[in-house]
Parts: sequence; C-alpha cells; structure tokens
Amino acid sequence: MRSSACTPFVRAYEFVLPNFAQTGVTNFFNNLNEIQNLMNSLLQGKIVKVFNTIGRIAMNTTVGIGGLIDVATYEGVRRENEDFGQTLGFYGVGPGPYLVLPVAGPFNLRDASGWVVDLVAYNLTMNQLYQELAIKGRDKDVVNWGLLALFAIDKRHKYSFRYFMTGSPFEYTIIRKFYQVYREFLIEN
Repeated sequence: MRSSACTPFVRAYEFVLPNFAQTGVTNFFNNLNEIQNLMNSLLQGKIVKVFNTIGRIAMNTTVGIGGLIDVATYEGVRRENEDFGQTLGFYGVGPGPYLVLPVAGPFNLRDASGWVVDLVAYNLTMNQLYQELAIKGRDKDVVNWGLLALFAIDKRHKYSFRYFMTGSPFEYTIIRKFYQVYREFLIEN
C-alpha cells in the first residue's frame, strides 16, 4: 500500500488486486494514451517520437495483450510524453495563470485547454474502438463509466501526493514552481 492518505477506493484497489494486476491496469491506460502521444508528436513534427510511439502501440497492443504488458519498454522503446498543452507551448502559447482543478490537480490555463482537446481525441479514439468491437448502447455506457472509474483509481494509486502532506507553509508556491518548471522541461524536450 502506497499511502495512508489514499481514498478508500484506492485502498480497496490495492488490497484486492495483486501488484502485477495493478501494473497491468496502469500499462493498459498508458497504451490507450499512446494515441495522444502520437497525435501531439505529429503536430510538433517530432518524427523520432512519432516512430517510437507507433512502435510502442504495435508492440504493446499485439504482443503485450492489448497493452496489459509493456513489452515496448522491455525492448528498449522509450515512452514519449506529449499532450496538447505541450503542443500549444511548442508553438509559443504562454502558460497563463496556474490552476488547481478539483480531482484533476494542477494545471495552467494552456494545459487545461490542451487537456480538453486531448479528452476529445481520446473520446473519438474510444468511439472508433467501440464501433470496431460492436459495443453500443447500454454496454458502451457501462464500459465508459467503468473505464473512467478504473482510470481515476489507478491515477490516484500512482500519484499518492496530497496537498498539506509536506507541512510547509509554502507548499502551494513550491508545487506551483515545480509544476511550471516541469511543464517547460516537457515542452523543450
């Protein structure tokens, strides 16, 4: 178990699922996220990242059983981290004010806007997948809500940090600065 500050859902998730299954869930969502990485690498003209991401999608979706196993990392194909907020930053859009969104966490205005675009792209991808698998109607709703809940629990499981854990009176300022530096680093690389 990672942190006593976790929600009851995360504690139950960590209690019920063995570590290899928790890793499989994380890998599955990372594999779904590769479409976002591919789209944003293309938009930024980062050709090496495009080919890395295509390779990861191919390996993890086929050999990795739909992404449950991260074969690509084992084979030395690096996971890229690209989102539309980075794409906007790549083209010179400034970060704007710092925000902390409920449930979602820290953002700046540029990254929050990019997040919305990435969510639309994710939904388009999932709708295409549902069509290919002939999942529709109520079944589609059940899968959508189930995936959303599992994603939220997995994300909370991976990132156990909670505000007010450091005890520093400057925690908000420190986290804001770390976030800004981290995002600028991602845009530059």
